Amino acid sequence: MVEKIMKVANDLGYGSVKANVDGENIKFPSVIAAERPQDVQAPMEFDSKQDQDIYMKDFLNNMDVSVSSNAVKTSGRFLIGNAAIDSGLSMRAFDVNDFTGKSETDLAIILTLSLIAGKKVKEAYEAGQDLKETLKVKVNMATALPISEGKVNNAKDRYKERYMGSTHTVTFHNFKDPINVTIEFNKVYVALEGETAQMLISSDYDGLTDKIKEDFDKNYSEMKDEVEADDLINSRNVLGIDIGEGTTDVVAIINGKANPAASASLPQGYGNVLQDAVRVLQDQQMNFEERSQLQSFLSEKVSPLRRARQDKVRQVVYDQLEPLADKIIDTVSQTMRIAKDTELVYVYGGGSIPMLDESNLREVLNEKLKSFSGGYDVPVIWIDKEYAQYLNELGLQVIVEAL
Repeated sequence: MVEKIMKVANDLGYGSVKANVDGENIKFPSVIAAERPQDVQAPMEFDSKQDQDIYMKDFLNNMDVSVSSNAVKTSGRFLIGNAAIDSGLSMRAFDVNDFTGKSETDLAIILTLSLIAGKKVKEAYEAGQDLKETLKVKVNMATALPISEGKVNNAKDRYKERYMGSTHTVTFHNFKDPINVTIEFNKVYVALEGETAQMLISSDYDGLTDKIKEDFDKNYSEMKDEVEADDLINSRNVLGIDIGEGTTDVVAIINGKANPAASASLPQGYGNVLQDAVRVLQDQQMNFEERSQLQSFLSEKVSPLRRARQDKVRQVVYDQLEPLADKIIDTVSQTMRIAKDTELVYVYGGGSIPMLDESNLREVLNEKLKSFSGGYDVPVIWIDKEYAQYLNELGLQVIVEAL
């Protein structure tokens, strides 16, 4: 019997883990909370099989783990993702102001191993396996690093080796009897963020091409009849601006290939905007301690009683967007000096969604790009919010299927 290999497309962002594991789309915040002895909750017990089924279906939002791995120096017991946020405990997130890359942190490994092990437990429960026995899983994974990190000091190889170099064990402490999962990586591919997104754009992905043409037609109506959708997705000289939580990657595609030397990474993203907003809100006696709390509040559907407060908080966040827009323009200018034949710019990533509606980035980009093209338009296309946050993950899915 051929051993089943779990396929993991892991877009591990500064703000959230966006992944596809064996066909299931999974998203949770990139945070953990360390549990002290006094924080540990009593093991879960269930009144009925139905209650247990409901809990296990949502297991990835209830993860309480410890990790044993040569790749992880941090010891202890941690709540992961939404379980950390709901706990009220002090949280650890990626430091968006730290120049240490994701590949060097224990947080990246703990989140990834917990994701894989949690999915394995869920699959084993659904298959009726005995969870008292150690579960074993072999993994093929595609993941990515920011361009600034991935193109220097063999960071991609070192990050890959942290997964491939040893077997890892994750223990879940949710129940009276711990559940152990051992993870062995069969293949790991580390791409550069933005490259994977561009790969997806040019693959004519379901529904995405129509949205690209729609945005182009709306903003460049004088060219809409002469420029076909295929011209847009098959352009060989493109800039991709990926506005993430902790970085903004400007990816130069020159003659159909990603050019790391021409590409640039700004060590700031939408998370820095949120971090600045938290400080302003604290000065205004609004009780936010972490950017993840602020993000959750902004995405909540609030009652009319809290709507004025949410509107005020949203305005404070929008006020912090302009400095980031200015820095993005500077980074694009650096890249355009080398990628001077660029004929099209795509903007995507989770941070692109608020920046489209609440900043003047599009207008300023259009003007700046003309200064590199003799005054002619270099079209700027904003990827629709349905896809903007998931382009890298969807591109990683294409890669992991080919491993």
